[in-house]
Parts: sequence; C-alpha cells; structure tokens
Amino acid sequence: MKKHISSLQYVIAISLLIAYGFFIYFLIGKVDSGDPSWSRLIYLFSGVEAIVFAAVGFLFGKEVNRQRAEKAETEKKAVEEQKEKIKDEKVAEHNKGLVLGAMIMQAENGQKKSADNRGLEMKMSSSELQGIAEKAKQLYPELNK
Repeated sequence: MKKHISSLQYVIAISLLIAYGFFIYFLIGKVDSGDPSWSRLIYLFSGVEAIVFAAVGFLFGKEVNRQRAEKAETEKKAVEEQKEKIKDEKVAEHNKGLVLGAMIMQAENGQKKSADNRGLEMKMSSSELQGIAEKAKQLYPELNK
C-alpha cells in the first residue's frame, strides 16, 4: 500500500511538471493579450508556480533527505562504537588500578608483619608504602572494604 502511494505521488509530481510546461506554452501564446487579461494570467501563474515548486521539492528533496539520513545513521553508529570502545578502555584501566591498589595494600599488610615471618625483605620504607596505600584508597574507594 505504501509503495503504491509513493508511486502515485511521483506520477502526480511529474504530471504537474508537464502541466506547468503546457501552461507556460499557453502563456507565451497570450503575450499579446490586453493588460487586465495578462495580469489575471500572471496571477494564476504565480499560484500554479508555487504548486509546481512544491512538486519539484518533493522529487528532489526526498533523495537529499534520504542521503542525509543515511549519513546521520552512519555517523551515529561510528560514535556508538567509539563510545563503547572508550567505555571498555575505561573499565580495563579501572580494573588495572584496582589490582595495583590491592597489591599495594597487600604489601602494606605484609610490611606490618615482623621481618621473621615475611621471608623477603621490602625495599620501600613503611611510611612510603603506607602513603601509596592511602593514595590508592583515595583514588579507589572500593579498596577500603
């Protein structure tokens, strides 16, 4: 049904263009008519001209709008893909930060144990490690659990 209406619209628009051509031909034949008659014909011509321009706008505007819509859809897909990529990168970086913070906190807890129980000697001072752990807790509140 919709395809039938669309083709009918094209037929009407093209018919209007053909009728417009005949009307212009008719007006050329009436150039020698008197002033009141010519004024009335020009008045009619302006109304017909508006209808024909609407038909031409329909014929050409539909294609332009279709191309614009396709371009907008393509751009939207690209933006969505880019947003998804950025979101994934953000999640990955956040997870890396959490892992690093957890490692620092684990090292801080190990630092608090006595040197006999650890087995490996830490090269960072306790205050440096504690400062890093506090910064990790500030940056990632999830580590406070």
